[in-house]
Amino acid sequence: MPRSHTFCRICEAACGLVAKRDETGALVGLRPDKDHPASQGFACAKGTRFVEVATHPERVLHPRMGAKRASWDEALDAVSDTVARLRKQHGPHSVGIYFGNPMAFNSLGVAAIVHMVGQLGSRNVFFAGSQDCNNKFAAGRLLHGNPFVHPIPDFEHADLAVVFGSNPYVSQSSFVHLEGGSLGAFGGIEKRGGTVVWVDPRRTESAKRWGRHLPIRPATDAWLLLALLARVGRPAHRADRVEGFEELLAAVQDIDADACLRRTGISPDAFEALVRDLQHSDRTAFHMSVGVNMSGFGTIAYVLMQALSYATGNLDAKGGSVFAGTSAPVRWIARRAGLLAEAHARVGGFRSTVRSLPGGILADEILTPGDERIRALIVIGGDPLRSIPGSSRLEEALEQLDFLTCIDMFESRTAAHADVFLPATSWLERWDVGIASIPFQARGRAQLSGPLMEPRGEARHDAQILAEIATRLRLGGPLWPMLRKDVSRWFPAPAAGVPLPSARPGRYLQRNRVTFWNQDIAAELQRLEATPEPAPEGLRLIGRRRRLGHNSWLHGGHRDGEPEASAWMHPDDLAARKLDDGATIELRTSVGALRVSVLAQPDVAPGTVVMPHGVHGVNLNDILPSGPEHIERVSGQLAMTGIPVEVAAAE
Repeated sequence: MPRSHTFCRICEAACGLVAKRDETGALVGLRPDKDHPASQGFACAKGTRFVEVATHPERVLHPRMGAKRASWDEALDAVSDTVARLRKQHGPHSVGIYFGNPMAFNSLGVAAIVHMVGQLGSRNVFFAGSQDCNNKFAAGRLLHGNPFVHPIPDFEHADLAVVFGSNPYVSQSSFVHLEGGSLGAFGGIEKRGGTVVWVDPRRTESAKRWGRHLPIRPATDAWLLLALLARVGRPAHRADRVEGFEELLAAVQDIDADACLRRTGISPDAFEALVRDLQHSDRTAFHMSVGVNMSGFGTIAYVLMQALSYATGNLDAKGGSVFAGTSAPVRWIARRAGLLAEAHARVGGFRSTVRSLPGGILADEILTPGDERIRALIVIGGDPLRSIPGSSRLEEALEQLDFLTCIDMFESRTAAHADVFLPATSWLERWDVGIASIPFQARGRAQLSGPLMEPRGEARHDAQILAEIATRLRLGGPLWPMLRKDVSRWFPAPAAGVPLPSARPGRYLQRNRVTFWNQDIAAELQRLEATPEPAPEGLRLIGRRRRLGHNSWLHGGHRDGEPEASAWMHPDDLAARKLDDGATIELRTSVGALRVSVLAQPDVAPGTVVMPHGVHGVNLNDILPSGPEHIERVSGQLAMTGIPVEVAAAE
C-alpha cells in the first residue's frame, strides 16, 4: 500500500503530515496529521503545500554540464576529476563546500557532508547557519561546552512566555519543537490564564493572535535584556554547577539602565510592566529567534536571555527553560562526528562554529590571492548568492572559480553559474529520521519516514550523490558503499513517535556545568557597550517571515494580495517623507540601493522598514553591508537586521 504518513522536513517543528492521493494513488497534496503525537493537527503552509514544490515544472530532473544535459557518469566524473586535480595541485583547502538549511533536516545528507568534510581535509566549509543561527551554536559552546545544547522553552507549563524576534504563527519557530504547534503552545498559555509578550519591532501575526506586543527598535534586544537582568538581580536560589553569574551580573549592573531603555525605544511604563510580569510569574519561558540572531549582537543576547532565565529561577525548571533528555547522547554524537573540530579562516582569522566558517567571507576566500584560496566550490541545497549579503562581490568571486558544482532541486541564482548541476530528491522522495528535532524536544521522540513518492526524473538522494563523488575520489571508509545504495528501501514503513528520553526539569544543573562568564562573553559585552547610540530619527531595515517562502534557498511562493517584493512602513513615516501608500521607493544603505513598492502598515513600529530577504529580482541582501567587519567574531554570525537605511521616492 502507498505510504500515507510522514513529517515535514523544513524546520525543527517536524509537523506530522498525511498524504492526499488521487484515484491512481499519485500524491497530490498533504494535510496536517490530527493524530500526530507532537503537532496534533497543526502544520504551516510551507509543509502542506510542498507537493507543489516537488512537482513544480521548473524543477531540474537531469544532470547538466553547463546548459547541456549529461549522463550521471559524465557529470560525476567531471566533478571528481576536477576536485582531484585541484586538491593535488593546490592542497585540500582549494576545495570549498557550502550547504544550506535543507541539509540540516536531511539526516543521511548531513552525515555524508560531515564525513566528506573530514576526509577532504578542507577548512573551507560554509553553512547557511551563519546567516540565521550561528550565534546560538556559539552561545551553546560558551555556556554549556557544546554547540548543540540549548534550553527549550516549556510553553506547555508556562504562566508567562516572553518571545524575542519570532513569529511562529507564520512559520513555527527555530530551536524549539512546539507541541501542538503555535496554537497549542501559545493558545494553551492563554487558556490557563497566562500571558504572552512578543518583543518585536512590528506587531506580527503572532502578536495579533495571542498576548500583547512590546514594540522595540530593531537590533536592540540585547539592551533590553541588559536592563531586565540588572533589574531582576541575583537569583533566590543558586545552583552549585553555575559559574560566572556574579561576574556577569556585576558587569551588567555597571551599565546605565536608562541608557539601555533609551536605545530600545521602550517607555519606562512598558518596561516596568514587563518587570512586574517577571516578578509575579512562577513559571516563565523565554525564547529568541532569527529577528535577534541577525542583529549583530545575537550571541550576547542569547547569553543574557539564559542568564535572565537563571536569575528568575526558570533555567532547568518546569514551565521555564528545560533541557532535552537526549542532551548527553547529543554531546557524545557531536564529539564523535567531529562537529566540535575547529579551524580558523585564512581571511579574518574567524574561528569555525559547528565546523563551518562564516558565509560572509566566502567571496574573500575565493578572491584573496594565495596558495590556499578556494578554486572549486560544491554547493548543496543552498543559494549563497541570494542568501549572503554582498551578492555582487560574491557573484564576481563565483566567476573567478575554476569549477562550481551545485546539488539542488532547482536552478538557483548560484546554480546559474554552475559547471555541473546534479539534481537532488525532495524530502517527499526519500527516507529520513528527524535528527534535527531531537535536541529541541521537551518530550523526546524520534520520527522516521519512508518516501511518499518515487524520485522524479533522474533525481538522486544528496547522500547518494556525495557517495558517488567520494568513491571516485577514492575516499575510504564503510559509509560510502552504504550510501551509494537506495537507502529509501532500508525502512519500508514509517514510524512516528519512537520514544526517547524526555526532559526532566532540575536534573540538568545537577549534572552539567553552566558558565556565564569567560573571555569571549566579556569581549561581546564590551563590544555591545562600545556601539554608538544611533540617531532616534533614523530608519532601520529588518526582514520578515513569509507564509510560503523557504528562507532564501527557495523562493517564489505567493498568495493573492500579498506581493513579496514590497516594503512595509508605518503611515507616519510615509507621511513625513510625503510618500503615498503603494508608491515606488528607493531603499538606500551604505552599499547600494533597491527600488520596491511600499505599503503602509500601522503594525510596524515607527522608524522601521520591513522587507523579506532573498526575493527574486529585488533581493534585500544585495544592499546589506558585507565583509569581516559585519560579522560577529565569536560566532561567525552575519549582521543582517537593524541596518541603517534611507527611504525616498524613486525618481
